[in-house]
Amino acid sequence: MKYLEEENKNLISLRTSLIAIVALLTGGIVGIAITDMNIIFKIFLLIFGIYFEILFINNITNMNKKIDNNIGVMKNECK
Repeated sequence: MKYLEEENKNLISLRTSLIAIVALLTGGIVGIAITDMNIIFKIFLLIFGIYFEILFINNITNMNKKIDNNIGVMKNECK
Protein backbone atom coordinates (compact mmCIF):
# COMPACT_ATOMS: atom_id res chain seq x y z
CA MET A 1 0.00 0.00 0.00
CA LYS A 2 2.78 2.40 0.94
CA TYR A 3 4.63 1.47 -2.25
CA LEU A 4 1.62 2.46 -4.38
CA GLU A 5 1.32 5.80 -2.59
CA GLU A 6 4.98 6.58 -3.26
CA GLU A 7 4.67 5.44 -6.87
CA ASN A 8 1.67 7.73 -7.33
CA LYS A 9 3.59 10.69 -5.91
CA ASN A 10 6.45 9.96 -8.30
CA LEU A 11 4.10 9.57 -11.28
CA ILE A 12 2.26 12.79 -10.46
CA SER A 13 5.54 14.69 -10.21
CA LEU A 14 6.76 13.26 -13.50
CA ARG A 15 3.42 14.01 -15.17
CA THR A 16 3.60 17.62 -14.02
CA SER A 17 7.08 17.96 -15.51
CA LEU A 18 5.97 16.42 -18.79
CA ILE A 19 3.00 18.78 -19.03
CA ALA A 20 5.37 21.72 -18.70
CA ILE A 21 7.63 20.24 -21.38
CA VAL A 22 4.68 19.76 -23.74
CA ALA A 23 3.62 23.37 -23.22
CA LEU A 24 7.14 24.59 -23.97
CA LEU A 25 7.44 22.30 -26.98
CA THR A 26 4.11 23.49 -28.37
CA GLY A 27 5.31 27.08 -28.13
CA GLY A 28 8.50 26.13 -29.94
CA ILE A 29 6.59 24.39 -32.72
CA VAL A 30 4.35 27.41 -33.20
CA GLY A 31 7.41 29.68 -33.18
CA ILE A 32 9.11 27.58 -35.84
CA ALA A 33 5.94 27.53 -37.92
CA ILE A 34 5.68 31.34 -38.05
CA THR A 35 9.36 32.15 -38.56
CA ASP A 36 10.84 33.03 -41.90
CA MET A 37 13.48 30.39 -42.58
CA ASN A 38 14.41 27.81 -45.17
CA ILE A 39 11.32 25.69 -45.82
CA ILE A 40 13.23 22.37 -45.79
CA PHE A 41 14.85 23.18 -42.44
CA LYS A 42 11.49 24.34 -41.07
CA ILE A 43 9.75 21.11 -42.11
CA PHE A 44 12.61 19.07 -40.62
CA LEU A 45 12.27 20.83 -37.26
CA LEU A 46 8.47 20.65 -37.31
CA ILE A 47 8.50 16.91 -37.93
CA PHE A 48 10.84 16.28 -35.00
CA GLY A 49 8.91 18.68 -32.76
CA ILE A 50 5.57 17.08 -33.53
CA TYR A 51 7.06 13.60 -33.06
CA PHE A 52 8.37 14.47 -29.59
CA GLU A 53 5.13 16.22 -28.65
CA ILE A 54 3.13 13.10 -29.54
CA LEU A 55 5.63 10.97 -27.63
CA PHE A 56 5.34 13.11 -24.47
CA ILE A 57 1.54 13.29 -24.67
CA ASN A 58 1.45 9.51 -25.00
CA ASN A 59 3.64 9.23 -21.88
CA ILE A 60 1.31 11.55 -19.98
CA THR A 61 -1.73 9.45 -20.86
CA ASN A 62 0.11 6.25 -19.86
CA MET A 63 0.97 7.82 -16.50
CA ASN A 64 -2.67 8.79 -15.98
CA LYS A 65 -3.67 5.17 -16.62
CA LYS A 66 -1.05 3.92 -14.14
CA ILE A 67 -2.22 6.39 -11.50
CA ASP A 68 -5.85 5.36 -12.03
CA ASN A 69 -4.86 1.70 -11.83
CA ASN A 70 -2.91 2.26 -8.60
CA ILE A 71 -5.82 4.14 -7.06
CA GLY A 72 -8.16 1.28 -8.01
CA VAL A 73 -5.82 -1.25 -6.38
CA MET A 74 -5.60 0.87 -3.23
CA LYS A 75 -9.41 1.14 -3.07
CA ASN A 76 -9.78 -2.63 -3.42
CA GLU A 77 -7.24 -3.25 -0.66
CA CYS A 78 -9.09 -0.93 1.72
CA LYS A 79 -12.38 -2.84 1.35
